[in-house]
Amino acid sequence: MALTVILFLGTLALLLAVALYLGARVAKLEEDVATLRTALQTGRAQVQPVAGDVSSPSAATDGTLAALFERFVGGRLLIWVGGVALAAAGIFLIRHSIELVTPEARMIAAALLGLVLIGVGEYARKGWLLSGDARIGQALVGAGIAVLYATAYGSHLLFGLIGSGTAALLMVLITAAALGLAFRHGTATAALGLVGGFATPLLVGERDAGALPVLAYLALLDVAIFAIAWRRGWTWLVAAAVAASFAWTGYFVLDAAEDALAAGLFAAILGIVASLPRSRQRLTLAPPAIVALGELAVLVGRPEIGAAAWLLFGAVAVGSLAIALFRPEQRLLPLGALAIALLLLAFQAAIGEDPFAPTAAVVVTLLFAGACAPAVRRGDGLAVVTASAALAGPLLIFRLLRPELMPTSLYGALALSLGAAALATLWLVRSGTRDRTGIGGLVASGTAALLLAIGAYDVAPRDLVSGLWLLLAVALLLAGIRVDDKALRVAGLALLTATVFKVFLIDAAALEGVLRILSFLGLGIALIGIGLLYGKVLGREAKPAQA
Repeated sequence: MALTVILFLGTLALLLAVALYLGARVAKLEEDVATLRTALQTGRAQVQPVAGDVSSPSAATDGTLAALFERFVGGRLLIWVGGVALAAAGIFLIRHSIELVTPEARMIAAALLGLVLIGVGEYARKGWLLSGDARIGQALVGAGIAVLYATAYGSHLLFGLIGSGTAALLMVLITAAALGLAFRHGTATAALGLVGGFATPLLVGERDAGALPVLAYLALLDVAIFAIAWRRGWTWLVAAAVAASFAWTGYFVLDAAEDALAAGLFAAILGIVASLPRSRQRLTLAPPAIVALGELAVLVGRPEIGAAAWLLFGAVAVGSLAIALFRPEQRLLPLGALAIALLLLAFQAAIGEDPFAPTAAVVVTLLFAGACAPAVRRGDGLAVVTASAALAGPLLIFRLLRPELMPTSLYGALALSLGAAALATLWLVRSGTRDRTGIGGLVASGTAALLLAIGAYDVAPRDLVSGLWLLLAVALLLAGIRVDDKALRVAGLALLTATVFKVFLIDAAALEGVLRILSFLGLGIALIGIGLLYGKVLGREAKPAQA
């Protein structure tokens, strides 16, 4: 335990040192800018020697390594190291034996030390004796909070003077005090409150009490942290609290079934709530809804949980779609949610033990393709990609991994239906934007060609597949020429290319006699005719460009 405390204090001191060094550099730049602005306003601006000019006495004094060391260590770091030393003194008072002093007396002395440090830190904010540097108050308050946390921890686990409930209550009160003091002393105090608050269940929690008490405590702690962080604009504090909360829920998701389900519910609520803030306070590193979906995917992978896990996953997916609808800056949420859903479906289909997976595949297709329709009409390329992946992804997963689930003809009919839906998506793209060559149109038309080709392959006899693919390719090409849609023409050409490869590489070896002759004869005539027609179209498009 002593080694853990020392490592924690050393890491904290290092982080504070780096932050203070960067702060010192920024403060120096701000001071130089303010001096230059004052000189310009008074009309006395003169050219100053640069920092590297050795002819200037000030440069020789301020630019040397010794001067930098003096400013950084003597002027910045000593106060924070002093605060760490005071915290270490309180911890050693708790840990080490002192003759003629009982454990109760040591805990009382440590608690008094922590309270005194916080009181002196409060005085240092405005008291005339210590108010020359705000870091003095911050260091003293931070040391006092650390000593109080250690006192509650030591009183429970080291000496058994108080029960786990009393220890947890004391740590809750200390955390509340730390967060309240953060309004007055800044981010360092908030960071200490955050670390102590989320470490409390780990240090003094009852291992047999289950997840519900811990999750209730985390919910109250998150509410307090969110209120303080959003009021002060500390987005980093919200991000840290969300990450710590997901760490706890991730632990419980792997625990007993009841605890795992409760943790999944908590993760679902946290993922939606933490994704709601607007762009100024949004957590851009990892959207909380995506993290929640990842943990719920693990929950779905546990067969003993059942349909409840799928319901929680679906609820967060619906929430992600709703957030993206009202928050344009969250446009990536649906695509990320769909990616996790497809990975989960692939995993469940490969295992083949989840009876709810086929129903979930249908829901994923309808939910994401339908919810993205308004954004598709607005010409949102990401929405088109999401809708197209929702139409094709689940079908392809189960067609490849669970072919025995349905008759091949039924798979084919379903693919043809989804191909028609992809064409409807392309129509929405065309009706909502004038861009005929954008990524949205290409993705929608390519998806339609793929699904129609799969449908034809499943419903037709094998000898007629190449002919049907050729007819579909020609239909897409003619439709693209008729409505002046390059995306449709490109999709038709892609399917035609696949047909050519199939005829030359597969049909040539599989077919014999008259069928082989007719296959190559029909393909040759069709390719020549399409080439002539396509040449005219390209020539007609080239004339306005040359003019």
